[in-house]
Amino acid sequence: MESYIHTRRLADYLEMAHMGPSELKMAVERRVPRNLAYMAEDGKIENARELLLSEGLAATNLIPTEAYATVIEGSEPAKCMRNVLPIFRMSTEVMTVPIGETGSYAKRVAEGAEIPIGTQTYTPVTFTAAKYGERPLITREMVADAKFDVIAQEIRKVGYKIENSLNQVALSAILEGSGTAADCGAAGTGAAFVAGIAKAVAGMIGLGYTPTDTVYYPTAYGAVIDRVSGLNGTSADSVLRTGRLPAMFGTNSYVCGVTDTSATYTWGYGTDNYIGALVVDRNAAGGIGIREDISIEQYSDPIRDLVGMKIVARFDAQKFQANATYRVQY
Repeated sequence: MESYIHTRRLADYLEMAHMGPSELKMAVERRVPRNLAYMAEDGKIENARELLLSEGLAATNLIPTEAYATVIEGSEPAKCMRNVLPIFRMSTEVMTVPIGETGSYAKRVAEGAEIPIGTQTYTPVTFTAAKYGERPLITREMVADAKFDVIAQEIRKVGYKIENSLNQVALSAILEGSGTAADCGAAGTGAAFVAGIAKAVAGMIGLGYTPTDTVYYPTAYGAVIDRVSGLNGTSADSVLRTGRLPAMFGTNSYVCGVTDTSATYTWGYGTDNYIGALVVDRNAAGGIGIREDISIEQYSDPIRDLVGMKIVARFDAQKFQANATYRVQY
């Protein structure tokens, strides 16, 4: 069972903020681990227990720190595409990246002859960061009624939503810009789909790329799990125990269940021509430009600003080389 450490800790701190001195002391001794450390405002590492007992919660940055950690904790289960595509840190809202050609060969040079200078035809790819954000559903009544567990969970949810938006933008970009496909037929079996992935891997290698990752639609992932778990051997045993696929044909496995925004293809499984997986060369398929990663905006007062908390991120994603993303078509 997954444990939400920061979500729980934030709820505890929000509750402690409303306690008197003696009640706070008992709560700290009961709920705060002895070795828990935080970075204070001056940059020094402080013991959380000592900080709470000596200065009180309102004088520390514990609630803002745990609020941010709770947002990030919420984003973790959704993380997919930032593990598949490289991240480009954007120093401005718009950033252009030059993309060179792939493949080709070095020229043969005669003994003693001058080595020719390499030439490249660069195609500019422009990232334009858009802002994504949401305010957690926190009311003044929830604060007044001390519904701190609910408040912490609502903060956590927004982290998940923003990460999922990043997945949607990135997957849609490389799906729409993908160059070719392997059609596994509409047989609807895991075996046929696994064969389709093998075709995509081989096809990508034939085009001069290196398959590094496979991104699955959830039901396609389930069909492949069912197929692999029915085989004999260590991999099948691992899948049965963990529910996770090992590397398939040398590629890492990821699951992304977003609704795509592609104008050409449909991300899904179980219907003819739906795209159930993408085989990706992470070094050439595309990238994610991040101007501002997930953060809490305008949040200084640890109690009163809860109702107006804004959680935001600014990012974009673009495809680079079309044939570095290979569709696996149902």
